[in-house]
Amino acid sequence: MIALKLTTAYGLNENMQFIISALVASLTVGGKAIGKNIAQKYQNNIVGFVSKIVTIFDFKK
Repeated sequence: MIALKLTTAYGLNENMQFIISALVASLTVGGKAIGKNIAQKYQNNIVGFVSKIVTIFDFKK
């Protein structure tokens, strides 16, 4: 959808749509891999931070 909107907005060639789709897909997969590495490295910090945020919104009241 991103590629379609970009190609129509800027009047690009339809072949560019495939290139933009591949670029978006590679950034998505690469970002997931980087995020997974960060999550594994800082898992305790992330869980601690999220638990502090959840305690602010105490839903038992």
